[in-house]
Amino acid sequence: MLYQTLGVNMEETYDVVIIGAGAAGMTAAIYAIRYKLKTLLIASEIGGTINEAHIVENWPGIVKVSGLDLMMQMKAHVDSFKVPVIEDEVIGLNYANDTAEAGKNFKIVTKNNDSVNAKAVILAIGTKRRQLNVKGEKEFLGKGVSYCATCDAPFYKGKVAVVIGGANSACMASVLLSEYCEKVYQVYRQSSLRAEPTWVDRVTENKKIQVIYEANVTEIHGEKFVEKVKLDNGKELKVDGVFIEVGAVPNIALIKNLNIEVDKADCIIVDSDMKTNVPGACAAGDVTNTKLKQLITAAGDGARAALSSYKFVKEMKK
Repeated sequence: MLYQTLGVNMEETYDVVIIGAGAAGMTAAIYAIRYKLKTLLIASEIGGTINEAHIVENWPGIVKVSGLDLMMQMKAHVDSFKVPVIEDEVIGLNYANDTAEAGKNFKIVTKNNDSVNAKAVILAIGTKRRQLNVKGEKEFLGKGVSYCATCDAPFYKGKVAVVIGGANSACMASVLLSEYCEKVYQVYRQSSLRAEPTWVDRVTENKKIQVIYEANVTEIHGEKFVEKVKLDNGKELKVDGVFIEVGAVPNIALIKNLNIEVDKADCIIVDSDMKTNVPGACAAGDVTNTKLKQLITAAGDGARAALSSYKFVKEMKK
């Protein structure tokens, strides 16, 4: 186990434990410590999925930065407040006394079999991009393979890209890429796109976009960078970029013992203060039912979750 900062004490009860260290989790940690809450941040990976972003150009105040560098700057900010950070995977979350009564402490268990109690928890556990699991996908991640058109589209000006998927996110990606690319292919396994009619129209009426129906990408090839993809209909497409938009999976396995409510997409349902249906449990970032899943909104969610946690703990102490 890596205790990355000083002050970690697994024997004491923390005011708030934040699970996840992306933009939501680290912002929550900064705000929580400023509220003078006894705070602990636990995450299996500092930065989370944003580390995969080659370049970020929509973070206010910084014109251009890699996702990894931005996360390291956030981590440095967290460290400046001496927030205790444990780099470990949380595998268990329950009530400390195994009851669901309001005001009871939570128990957090890590993969290394350590546990800590908390009066409040903030779930900034994010989502995992659904992968194709095809040859070349992992090898060319960041070298032509992307899961975020919003992040990377500007880098494909005058180039050729392929978008994989047929729902709203895929169609939005194709339209966005068409503003930069010379040509955009959209490959979908069904006979018609399943996005909203407006987005279907925008794709099919765009001369730069060619939709290839009833096909799947089976392999991604290249030397140092992506050069082509193979389809299961026997065809090959020469492309510079592959944008995989086949959905994301919320990391909700951890919350089942608490009976936290989720929506039909398995996203945690929160109110405007980032509170869940379970007293003392807040959620922030992409794991929630927020409509816009971006760094900037995740950070805002983290700030609100910290404020709600502060109010909850304050009431417990009365």
